[in-house]
Amino acid sequence: MDHIDEHEQGERVRAWLKKNGSSLITGVALGLAALSGWNWWQAQGEVRKVEAAAEFLAFTRASEAGETAKAAAHAQALRQNHGETVYNALVALVDSRRLLDEGKGEESLAVLDGVAVEGLDASMAELLSLRAARVLVTLGRHEDALKRLEGRDFAAYAGVAAELRGDASLALGRREEAREAYEAALAALDLAAATRGMVELKFTEAGGRLPETPEA
Repeated sequence: MDHIDEHEQGERVRAWLKKNGSSLITGVALGLAALSGWNWWQAQGEVRKVEAAAEFLAFTRASEAGETAKAAAHAQALRQNHGETVYNALVALVDSRRLLDEGKGEESLAVLDGVAVEGLDASMAELLSLRAARVLVTLGRHEDALKRLEGRDFAAYAGVAAELRGDASLALGRREEAREAYEAALAALDLAAATRGMVELKFTEAGGRLPETPEA
């Protein structure tokens, strides 16, 4: 079931890291040192993971404080030095959202496309593809959006993916395809989902009929 969309998912991750990031990084450092000694702590892979987490935490704090220049510097450092990590993907999601809100859709898409998905877990790769599809819909590139959604399961975000397919199809005048996509989105969404009302509205706009609510 899709209880939250991909934006809400990203916001929850950011909020948790903002609250717990410092203690998490310190705990990892102390745990590694205590468990395996300083030589193991010096191992490049583990050091890089902690460095990436610290950079992401600094980026998040700068973003929340409205310190755009600092946030951009931390984002650039993550892209250059830790491009293979999940932290770089999270920064890309935040940056793409900001750029899209500023009306810079093409730049938003470029940020997402710049993330190397090799090595990322499936749900994060799906999240990046969904955000790219959403940006493409916003830009009016509906066929491109549908291509981004082809051939992927989107198991973690089935409702979001189906809704995006519906949006792109409806914009292209393919009402039957849109209706089927919105119906699939509704089937994936929890009855209490915050986005359900909007998807129901889109479904009826595409010619769908909601089941009648029984009278009390």
